[in-house]
Formats: sequence, C-alpha cells, structure tokens
Amino acid sequence: MKTFGFLSVVGVYHAEGIAPKHSWDYLANMTFFHSCNESGLYSEEALDVIVKFPFVTVEKGQGFNDATGRKAEAKIVEQLKAVKARDPSIATVFYMNAVLDWYFYGMHDEFIQHEEWWLKDSSTGEPFYTSGDKTFNPPKEGMLVFDHSKRSVRDWWQNVCMTAVASGYVDGCFSDSSREGTHRTDKALNDTDKAAFEAGKVATMTSVTEAFGGTAGQSYKGSNGVLIGKTSYQEGINAYQIEFFGPEQSLIQELQAGAAKGWLVQAHVGVNYTGTTCGCECMNDVVAAFLIGAGEYSYFGSGAWITGSLDEVTRQWCPPLFERPLGRPLADATLVDGLYTRHFETGTWVEFDTSTNKGIMHWADIPSQFVLTV
Repeated sequence: MKTFGFLSVVGVYHAEGIAPKHSWDYLANMTFFHSCNESGLYSEEALDVIVKFPFVTVEKGQGFNDATGRKAEAKIVEQLKAVKARDPSIATVFYMNAVLDWYFYGMHDEFIQHEEWWLKDSSTGEPFYTSGDKTFNPPKEGMLVFDHSKRSVRDWWQNVCMTAVASGYVDGCFSDSSREGTHRTDKALNDTDKAAFEAGKVATMTSVTEAFGGTAGQSYKGSNGVLIGKTSYQEGINAYQIEFFGPEQSLIQELQAGAAKGWLVQAHVGVNYTGTTCGCECMNDVVAAFLIGAGEYSYFGSGAWITGSLDEVTRQWCPPLFERPLGRPLADATLVDGLYTRHFETGTWVEFDTSTNKGIMHWADIPSQFVLTV
C-alpha cells in the first residue's frame, strides 16, 4: 500500500463516479471549471462561485506553494472534497498526466523505484527525459516518462485514478498528454517501440473508460464517471477537452466532431485568449462559437489553469450569458456562405461569421436593438 497524504493506493481497479449533469435550459447547466489555487484551498467566497458549475476539475498545481510537503494527489482530492461538501451532485475530476512523471506527485515516489517502468530511448537504451510546464519548475534534465507499453505501468496508472475515485470525492480523471506523440516521445522511439508505446496508452485509456461504464469510441451515454482525453480523433476514450477553444471555424468543427459521436466534450477557452472572461465583449464570440457546435454532452469553460484570486474565479462565471433561458437546439447549425446559424427552443438564436470570427447572441428575452454587455 502506498500512502499519498490521506490518499492510499491499495489496488483499486474499478470505482464508480457520477456523470456530470447537463441541460439545455440555460448555458449555466453546460459549463465546467478547470483550475487550481497554488496557495492552498480556495476560500469560501471562491467556492461560492465554483459550485455554480456542474463539472469541476482541479489541476496539478493545487497547493503547489503551500509548503506542507504533501503530495499533489492528496491536495487535489482535499479540494474536491470541499466542492462535494457544498454540492454532492457536482461531477469532480482529478488531474493526471498520461506521460509526465511530475515530481510533486506521490506517483513519482513509486515510479522512480521501478526503472523497468521508465520509457527508454530506442537508440541508446537510456531513460528518456522530456520537458513540462515551466510554471512548476521541472528538473533541468527533464522528467521521466511512463512507459505504457508495459502492462504493469498501465495497471498502476489506472489504479491511481481509481483510488482517487474510491475516496468518494472524485468522479473521473483528466488524462493530459494522452494523445499521440506528446512531449517529443515520438523523437525518442523507433517505429516498433513507438507503436507499442502508443498502443499501450490507448489500452490504458480504454481500460479506464470501461471502468467508468463507458465504451471507447462510442457515445458517452450511460457512463458513470469520466476519463477526459485530448482530441476527437484519439482512440481509447469517449470524452475529451479542446484545450484551446476559440472563435474559429476549425475549433467549431472539432467540437462538432465529438458531438456527432455522442462524446462528452469540454470546450475550454484557450489561455492564448487570456482576456476572454466575463466582462469582455469577446465572450459573445466564443460562446456563440460554442453554441454553434455544442452537442448533448458539451460543456463550456474559460479562465487560467491557476486562479488564486477571487476576482479570477468570479470572472469565469458570466451571468449575462450563462443565466439566460436557452432551450434545446431545434437542429444542428447551418452554414451558408460562411455564416453559421442555429436556433433554440426559447426563440434564442446564434450566428457566427467565419470571415470575421465574430458571433452574435440573439436572446429571446432581450429586444433586438439592445446590445448585451458582459
């Protein structure tokens, strides 16, 4: 048994979470929060905002600067426990990386004891090291990589996820870097080793997806938890996040691709659009783009991966857009001469111009001549 704070890994390969709520009545009911607070637990005032979202992911940097020495797993679960204490119906997600051995996770302590689990360079046979987010001070030499071609690694990775879920405060796992060729791994492997490594990642994701009651490549419907991957063309999953969503036709199409398959899709406004939070007119463009492409299990989110201040958290919730009646879409969006349109049951309708990347929300409860300020 391995103990990471109050999170003990004891050989749990299946655990049941809950699926996130979703409703077309209001955009509020199809939103998600994905961030962390480096200094420690979010304040009660910040939680007042966070628990408005039906779907919450806590990132790897939770409590990174709290100087307690505890491992990331325990800090993430502790924060999700606080969310569940407010509202048990919120679906909560535990951040993991499918590739990188982040040194502040308890996973690292066990991983470094198993050299046979490390991905090796095909040419030299030496351990392969790669870089990660500079925010979290990765070692200068880089980080080791989980070798998913090994069954023992696949079982171990899944066990960490399932143990978090078994805590009772977690409903799913976010699998960052799980798509093909991330973090230069393709540069270190010959064709045979690369095929084995990538097939191993798919096997890991497939097994975890099935542990949550889902079927890889099929509709998310009926799942009792979630494994969140990275792209609409990724194998082994039935849910993914568009990490850099924005008001562009190619990103609308990426959202539509998942929606057409019945997959759960999180559309997260890219951190390259740092100003796209409530209070910016640009939110109209990106929300319009989202509603053009959204499906039955689509969720909208924005904001930075690290949000320490109450203001940063608050600006992720946008009442003028989230709390107006919407209704189910009457049909998929149409595209004519570069202009998307889509209509909803309440009479609200949306248009998005692909030549300008501008969107307009025509709310049924607002006179047409009124310009909504978010």
